[in-house]
Formats: sequence, structure tokens, C-alpha cells
Amino acid sequence: MKIESRTLRRQHDAHMPKSPDGDIVRIKTERKGMGKLKAMLILFVALLQLGILAWLHLQLVAAFRSYLIISVILDIVTCFYVLMSNKNGRSKAVWIMLILLLFPVGFLIYFLSDENIFFRGSRKRYAKILAATPDSAEGCPGGDMSEVTAQACAYLKNVTGYIPYKNTRAKYFPSGARAFDDMLFRCSTAEKFIFIEYFTVAEGALFSRMLGVLEERAAAGVDVRIIYDDMGSSGRIPHKLKKRVRKAGIKMYAFNRLVPIYKIGMNYRDHRKITVVDGETAYTGGINVADEYVNEKRMYGYWKDNGVRVDGDAARGFTLMFLRQWEFVTRKKFDYSPFLNAGRDGAENVPSSEDICPSIEENKLSAEETARENTPEGTEAEPLAGATTVAALAEAAREGAAEPLPQDEPCKPEDMLPGEGGSAEGGVFLPFAAGLEYRDPVVRDVYANVIARANKKLYIMTPYFVPDETITDLLASKARSGVDVRIVLPGVPDKKFVYLISLDNADKLTKSGVKVYTMSDAFVHTKSVLTENCAVIGSANFDLRSFFQQYENALYTDDEGVMRGLERDFENTFPECIQRRYIKHRSGIVRSLLIAILQMFAPMM
Repeated sequence: MKIESRTLRRQHDAHMPKSPDGDIVRIKTERKGMGKLKAMLILFVALLQLGILAWLHLQLVAAFRSYLIISVILDIVTCFYVLMSNKNGRSKAVWIMLILLLFPVGFLIYFLSDENIFFRGSRKRYAKILAATPDSAEGCPGGDMSEVTAQACAYLKNVTGYIPYKNTRAKYFPSGARAFDDMLFRCSTAEKFIFIEYFTVAEGALFSRMLGVLEERAAAGVDVRIIYDDMGSSGRIPHKLKKRVRKAGIKMYAFNRLVPIYKIGMNYRDHRKITVVDGETAYTGGINVADEYVNEKRMYGYWKDNGVRVDGDAARGFTLMFLRQWEFVTRKKFDYSPFLNAGRDGAENVPSSEDICPSIEENKLSAEETARENTPEGTEAEPLAGATTVAALAEAAREGAAEPLPQDEPCKPEDMLPGEGGSAEGGVFLPFAAGLEYRDPVVRDVYANVIARANKKLYIMTPYFVPDETITDLLASKARSGVDVRIVLPGVPDKKFVYLISLDNADKLTKSGVKVYTMSDAFVHTKSVLTENCAVIGSANFDLRSFFQQYENALYTDDEGVMRGLERDFENTFPECIQRRYIKHRSGIVRSLLIAILQMFAPMM
């Protein structure tokens, strides 16, 4: 099979922000060497431990010939155990192949990697946290939502406990820079707490600007907490920066620290992207706290990302997500109610930074440079914190009165039944979490439900496309049924092997009528799905890691404003893309063999 590319109309100026001198900035940057070295050393030590265990087992087999028969029996039993497990089909096939190829130590390696055995302790801790912190908020009546939304809400409530909300306003951001501009401005108005949870937190211009805001708010008595993933942020947060953060009174914890020990739990990462302010405002999307996400640095061309802000009752769901993860990371129990009830009286009409706060994309001059330019000769410029101007504007905003959102009539989650007609004005918002704390593959099931209920259009934007059979079969079926199915992938890869698999998986779907696009000169990091019924925006990719191995979060909504914003984003992105065409022709032998091998190990990528 070979793919022919067809170039579409491109409008780079709309997507490629420029430097002050008018030239497009393209800078190739890499992670810090120490972070890579640390990860490689940990991987080496873990594999060494596994190798020693396998060697000792082989010595046992050589010393006792009869034990060879026992090993054969154990390998066969393990294969049956894998077949009866709740793993997806591709994972089962890979594991059975490895068990047989690595005879007679295959069964040993499998059981050392079995999450049901070596992740049981963490599962129990999560179970206790979930049981002790049920969300007792009241949701929306069935008459206030469509049948499609009601079914999605029922599934998420039954599996995760998260419930839908009304009394919420939202705004969609088509780029990471716009999302962070608004987020930092809103953080500067915080009066109670700021919760931040991201897969990647990295030293740079963005974090410096954020830290200036957080330090100012922490000094004012605001409770500031940060969770970052130790693998996603490996080598990107210097020790001195961590000391500065903690010295400012900001609580900062790493999720699942990297240690030189072989254990399956090291593979499970916190991939969530959440910011909560005062329990009234929350942000999520594909963004992380690093310069590439706002195009301060160009690692793989233009970085395409997105975000969404919710004000009102729905922020409570994101608050609950963070608090549960905080308790798991810190191993300390505490009362959630002061935080969950902080915004229950309704979010105020908090001002947006759009017309006030300087844009990351448009204004590349730092606060210090601006101060020097405006300072008369012979005098010293007054030292500025990372967000002094933002803080000053925020202080003025806090003094202004704002009308709260109108309160909707509360109801019980048990009353969520299919309603007649569409959703009520303002839409339904359902923030939800997914991960190893739940037995079900929540992200995969939500995506599958959204795809299955699409009848007119189905737009997907994702950096990686390595789904299971459930998703691929649904996408092919929808395209054959006449649904306008479109998938947008990066034009520039960040992980070349995963990119090869993603293109191979997507290209196969073009035969069924799925339109596949790659965004020119850009890395697409947006993780969003849009149909005529709803939108899903969050941290979860269309790959097996997000489905089965990572802690994710997202927002499910049928709000017309958010859906229009996401649709405009798609419509603006399509002209920037190259559409891939299916041609029935064999690829080269080497490439086909490489892709076949990579596909076998796709569940582990």
C-alpha cells in the first residue's frame, strides 16, 4: 500500500506566529542531557535486574532438567491466563508471542509485569480514596439533556462517579498560547487556591511567567499546589528551581518518581492537564507547562494545541480530580469539602485577559525589556516579577463587582434519563478522569460511544493514532455509512517510530472512506473529538497508552459555544493540511517489515 499526497491550500500566517522582526522563528531544541541520561540509567538498571532474574532462572533449569518440563507447563498456563485476562486483543497477542519466544523464562517476565500483582497496592489505595470521596453534588435532570449526552453521562457516572453539571460558562482556545494567557491572568485573581497538574512542567519563559504569578499569589496567602509527572518532566526542572518554588510556599510533588528498580508501575504516568482556580474556574486541553506549547521554542515546527476554560459548577469536577490525585501522591488524608464547596455559590463573571493581558504569541518582549525601554536615561528600572502587570490588572479586577451566573434547579444523578429534544441552553459539562484507578478503559469507551453516535460528522485531532480494534472498526463503519469522518495528524513527528505506526493505521482507514490529514510543518498535539452531538477535549490521545496505561482527563460537553469554537478550529486547520490518498500498491519490503515489527510492539509504546 502506498500513499499519494495532495497539497491543499495553506495559510501559514494564521498559524505561524512571528518574531518581532517579522521572521518565522524555527529553533530545534532538545531535552536537557541530564534528563535523558537519568532515564537511560534507570532503564539500564531495571533491564539489568530483569536479566539477572532470567539468568538465575535459566541456571535453575540447567541444574534440574525436570524443571524444564515445569517451565513448559508454566508457559502454557500463562498463555491461557493472558487469553482470559481483560487486556485488549493486540496486547494479548504480543504477550503470548513474547512468552513463547522467551521460553523458558517467558512466564516469569510476564508475571513480573502483571499490573494485577505488582500494582495491586496502588489500586487498593486508589480504591480507598474513591470510596472515601464520593462526589455528592447534584447533577442535571434528564429533561435538560439529549439522549446521546444522557447515555454518556450515565456511563461515566456508573464507572467513574463523575457527574454532569449545568450553570457553567466555557471558552475554547485554539492555541496553547491563548489558553495560557487567559489562565495566568485568571490565576493572578485567585483568592483561595490554585491547583496545577501537568505531565510536563519545564523551566523556561512560560514557567517563569507562571511562577511570577504563583509566587505573588502564594505571598498573599493563596494555597498553591503543583503535581508534575516525574517522567514527563525528567531533566526539565532544575533542583534550584524546585527550591525556589518550595521557598515561595508553593507545594510541589512529583507523580510516580523514577527509581532504578524494575517494576511495572513505572510505566503508568500521570498524563493529565488540569488547572483549577478557587474552585470556580478550571482549564484543560492538550497543553503542558513548557515553552514549546506556546511556540516560544520550535521543536517540531509549529506546535498546534488547544485548551478550554470552564467557569461555574463544572470546575468542581476538576477540583475533585486534583484532590484525589494529591491524596494519592502525598499519602495524606484531608477534608475535601472546603475546596469542593469553595465555588458552589456560582462562579463570578471573572474578566478575561483577551483584551487586557499581553499575548504570548504576539508580544515577545519580556517585562524587563519593556521596563528598560520606558525608563528615562540615568535611572534604574524598577525590578519586575514575572507577571507584575498581570497582577496589577487582577487587583483592579477583584475590586469590581460582577453578577453571578443564574442558578439552575438541582437534581439527583439517578434522574439522568434520556430527554426529548436537544440539550438546554448553556449545554451540559461533564469533566471526567480515567486511569488505573478504574477497571474499565474509560477513555476508549467514551471515544467509542461518541463515534458510535455520530451520524453526520466526526472530526478527530490527535498526535498519535494507535487505537485498538474497537475504535478502528467503528471509524471504518461510520465512514462507510456516509458520515464525514476526518482525522488530523502531525506533519512533523516527535516520535518517528510511533509516527510510522500512526500513519499506517490511519492510511488503512482511507480505504473505507476516512479522510486523513497531516498538518504541514507542524506538530499536532491537540486531543479532541467533535461530532454534531458533542465535543470531547482533554489530555487523552487516540492510542493504547491513553486507553489502558495512563492517567488522563477530559471534558465531555454538548455546549454549542464550545462546539462552534472547536469546529472553527478544525475548519481553520484543514486548509493547512495535506490530505493522504489510498493507492493499492505494495510498500517496500524493508519499510513493510519495520512497520509490522513496530505494530507488534505498539501496545507497549
